[in-house]
Amino acid sequence: MLATCFILSLLAGTTDVPVKHLGAPPSDLDRGWLVEPDPREHGTRSHHSVHEAIFVDGLATIRIEVPRGGMLKLLSAGTGSETWTIEAIAPGGASHSGDGTISKIRRGSMVPGGDATAQRLDIRDPEPGVWTVNVRGGERDRSMTLLVEDGSPIRLRAWLDDYSNLAGDTVTVHAGCSFPDDISINGDVAMSNATAAGATMLSMSARLLHEDGTSSGLAARSNRLQLHSMDAGIHTVIIDATIDDGVGGLLHRTATLPIAVEHDAPVLSGTAKVEPMDASRRRIELGLAGQPDRDRVLAGAEIWATSSDGHRPRCWIGGITPIDDGSVSLVLDADWLHGCDADTVEIRSLRLADVDTFVALTRLDRLPLEGVVIPATRASGLRTDRMHMGVLGPDRFVTSRTMHESAPPLRSAQPGGHNLMLVHGYCEDGDAWPLNQFTGDFTEYENLSQNFSHDQFALDIRSFGNQYKSYSIVAHSQGGNAGLHLYTFYWSGLDWSTGIRKVQALGTPLQGTPLAGSIADLGAIFGIQCGSNYDMTYDGAAQWASFIPSWARASTWVWSTTFEDGWFYDYCNIGSDLLLSDPEDGVVEVSGAHLNGTNDMGTKEGWCHIQGMADPAQTLDTNRNDEMDSEGAR
Repeated sequence: MLATCFILSLLAGTTDVPVKHLGAPPSDLDRGWLVEPDPREHGTRSHHSVHEAIFVDGLATIRIEVPRGGMLKLLSAGTGSETWTIEAIAPGGASHSGDGTISKIRRGSMVPGGDATAQRLDIRDPEPGVWTVNVRGGERDRSMTLLVEDGSPIRLRAWLDDYSNLAGDTVTVHAGCSFPDDISINGDVAMSNATAAGATMLSMSARLLHEDGTSSGLAARSNRLQLHSMDAGIHTVIIDATIDDGVGGLLHRTATLPIAVEHDAPVLSGTAKVEPMDASRRRIELGLAGQPDRDRVLAGAEIWATSSDGHRPRCWIGGITPIDDGSVSLVLDADWLHGCDADTVEIRSLRLADVDTFVALTRLDRLPLEGVVIPATRASGLRTDRMHMGVLGPDRFVTSRTMHESAPPLRSAQPGGHNLMLVHGYCEDGDAWPLNQFTGDFTEYENLSQNFSHDQFALDIRSFGNQYKSYSIVAHSQGGNAGLHLYTFYWSGLDWSTGIRKVQALGTPLQGTPLAGSIADLGAIFGIQCGSNYDMTYDGAAQWASFIPSWARASTWVWSTTFEDGWFYDYCNIGSDLLLSDPEDGVVEVSGAHLNGTNDMGTKEGWCHIQGMADPAQTLDTNRNDEMDSEGAR
């Protein structure tokens, strides 16, 4: 009866969205999956550089340092760049313009999703030293941007001191060089390893990119930057560095680091009140010192207690919770505590975060919980399911912030049915999926040219799905993040679908993509209209994933693709190739397309992220589509 009432409320178009009371086993903490990420292990990294020049009498000239070996790639960007000519002059005087035995001109779209076309000059085994790059054909006084990849494996990394940056704070950014094998370790350690091998960052300059496209300089002290009295919003720091590679060469590197600064942080009063909800669930009311303007937060906390194996974590609890009457509430299913001493129960490592950026607004190290009554019998069956996501009921709702006022036209599915929902990704401009490759009851979600946070995207999908009794999601790109987010935090038609595969994701930046931040710097040049997206940066993705429990990950199937690595080309897109690390699909690196705990379906060569790249669009793979169609829950 409750499920029936729930479905009827969806069809009525209510704006109240029921949220789940999340729970996860201590093994999720042991694996590090639900632990707040260390910003020193993420941030941004770059193996390219960006240079600017002005055309004078149709000529723009840039000089660059090039190390020994590898492939030199030069992409010129700007208005009319498809008609420009590129010439690179080696230190010894040899000229290369793409018509020799070691140089070649590549042509294609400038970046994924952009309308502008471009050309790139590739030079094999370039002579080390100072090269002169001449670009001809631009209008007088027009600017030109040159993207350079020099073939050296050394990366420039930049990372934050702390993710919890609030309006008025001083934000600290660190920078250093790193080898590829150290990309995911602590940035300070990676820099020490690089230094021990002879690589050193000789100099750096930085600027802060503002939302209106202007920028202002930042003072760098050693390898550190400080941004004072920051306003709330997404700020973008661009760092240019010169690096000694340790073997006689100099490198240029440019790194782009988006930084989320939040405001209106709730302040905990340090009190906790425990109230019974039913036989096993307990509501934990955390008092606030005042009522912030924000209406909800994303919460996560460890619950510790003592048993025969000592005092240790027994579960993780969290989810999206409203701020109401000067308090925030969490729900603890005491079945997690079977066999523990009720007098030893406490909260540890509490985080209250923003639901769109996942930035921690408030932290609390530990707080005793008094009055927790622990069930005498061990949970099994339906009680175990309830421990993971609570139960659907009048316990907690938030107001939906969806963009759909009404559902768009249906494809093959009917209202009230059980369907497979095809979902596109970020900034989609048309049909992402070939509809003729899907059968039975399926429907297509469309909200084109959008730039949503994961939470906004998830709620928009849910709004569209309200017309159906149940569905699972087949998603491309950011649609996969949104589908997993929806299944994790909100009750929806995903929960009523029959079958194991709730979310099937293809080319999804589950651990982020550098394009999400670089677009903020290069969007004006490349003509990308949707803008940058913090949730898909390395930092945003790491913070988001730290709230995704193992049971939600286990219901998600993930595929990735990459280009066919042939003698004729080794890229999907000539522009994004300079920003991504191989293997990649032109938008998402294979390393970023998979998340621990999800079902890894592997990586397939010969397919790129979208149409218009070197290989066919990954969504056109008939074999994969057949499998997702037949295996998806409905």
